[in-house]
Amino acid sequence: MNQRILNMKPTVPYQSLNQIITRHAYERGDKIYGTCAETGRSLSFAQLDAVTSRMGHFFAARGFKIGDRVSVLSENCLSQMCFFHGIQRYGATVSLVNCDVNAKNVQQILHDVGPKLIVYHRKTPPELLAVARATGAECLAFTDYPVAEDDNEFFNLIEQYPPIRDVEPLGTPDDIALINYTSGTTSRPKGVCYSHSCFFYIVNSAANGFDIHENDRVLECRAMTWISSQILSISPTLQVGASFVLARKFSSSNLFDWIRDYGITISIGVPTIITMLMERPHAVTKDDLPTLRYMTTSSAPITPETYKAFQTRYGITLVQAMGMSESGFIFVNDPSAPRLGPVGLEVRNLRARFVDQNDNDTLPNVEGELMLDGPQIFNAYLLSNGEIQLRPPGGFRTGDLGHYDQDGYAWITGRKKDLIIRGGVNISPMEITSYLSEHPAVLEAATIGVPDNIYGEGIACFVVAKPGVELSVEEMTAHMAQRVSGFKMPQSITLLESIPKLDRGKVSKDGLLQIWNIQVKPMHPNERIQSGGQR
Repeated sequence: MNQRILNMKPTVPYQSLNQIITRHAYERGDKIYGTCAETGRSLSFAQLDAVTSRMGHFFAARGFKIGDRVSVLSENCLSQMCFFHGIQRYGATVSLVNCDVNAKNVQQILHDVGPKLIVYHRKTPPELLAVARATGAECLAFTDYPVAEDDNEFFNLIEQYPPIRDVEPLGTPDDIALINYTSGTTSRPKGVCYSHSCFFYIVNSAANGFDIHENDRVLECRAMTWISSQILSISPTLQVGASFVLARKFSSSNLFDWIRDYGITISIGVPTIITMLMERPHAVTKDDLPTLRYMTTSSAPITPETYKAFQTRYGITLVQAMGMSESGFIFVNDPSAPRLGPVGLEVRNLRARFVDQNDNDTLPNVEGELMLDGPQIFNAYLLSNGEIQLRPPGGFRTGDLGHYDQDGYAWITGRKKDLIIRGGVNISPMEITSYLSEHPAVLEAATIGVPDNIYGEGIACFVVAKPGVELSVEEMTAHMAQRVSGFKMPQSITLLESIPKLDRGKVSKDGLLQIWNIQVKPMHPNERIQSGGQR
């Protein structure tokens, strides 16, 4: 193994969240830190300092110790953001719970986390609130804005405490600061644990890689329960003293107005958002948005065709990146000169290698498995019984396949566990999907492996046509026949109105397999099948 990876030293000194908030309250107290996109209500750095200081007094009075956990059930709002920072600042452990998933998943998460306190937004669905109360933990309600006002139970309660920093934060940089849950495409979500130090370096790498500085205003439309949202908007802006604007949800009709009205410099996106903006184009170009530096795209692959079409249509620079729950961002394209195709350059505070089965580095343009190490790698998994399973020492294999090019840019070619093994031959679903997406009538596409009695696995493809465009399975079959060998030809092509997605915009393989089982499997599973699907 390449020993340069192990025990990598950080490139910048660690700072606690308490130090960061205290410094910004002193240096730029009146500056707006966070704003609600829909209402315009905002919170300054001094106000953030005051409310999180009051939280510290509350937790101290309740006897919270290192390792005690607080679960937050909420949609996007400034109060949710204050809990995220305030709980960490005190030294307890925070877990933001996604309220868009079903009650069973929330029950699993709360059971695993075992919170001492649950705080919930007044708009939390009754079935989720019932699950929260069934845990036996204390439950306190709150509303959108972190001030004492009607129905704002938690913030009315902490109003009795002084807004001053005289509660000593608990713990050390190595104690667990937060627990996030992954959004695996098929498996049960896992709790990923990060120490204060680990999360600082995850955020620091993102701020550096995306060139976020104190004059930036970052627009976030994704759920703050995603680690990607936490480390690309609310946390790097706090670390560098910038500002963010938070929308409850993505809105295609409001996005460009928000960018213009709030003077947004960086707008956060995912391929689903980019696709939606292409599906229903707006009469807007970069010239109408003079403050906007770029939009990001991450969380899932974006096809070169979509990338190029978006930049042609809107003239807005797209900066592609790649990361994962266990590490934060791994690769980020240079915002000043992003490239089409590669996911970017290695971020600081991390070492990323593509290795063979013996952990030897692969040569440029030779595929290997991505292996990571460094101070921003996660610390542990939270198991279903509530116990902590520490990450093994040394490099962490991600399961992603790819390579570096001659310029040091990383290319991702697929997932090791997603490979379709057909008659002993490895086939990358990403490769097949990229060929599908080359057809000018295709808006979205996806590929999965399905059971095949003869070859072990078959190739099942799913395609969504662009609005108003006619597309047939026969046309797609002819298109693919010109691009792949007979052994890589799909055994089924199904036309859909939309590709099933998980809450974070990733393709749901379980959802696609269910469609295949209903529409395709009952036919002739060992022959090429052409399915008209749902169109």
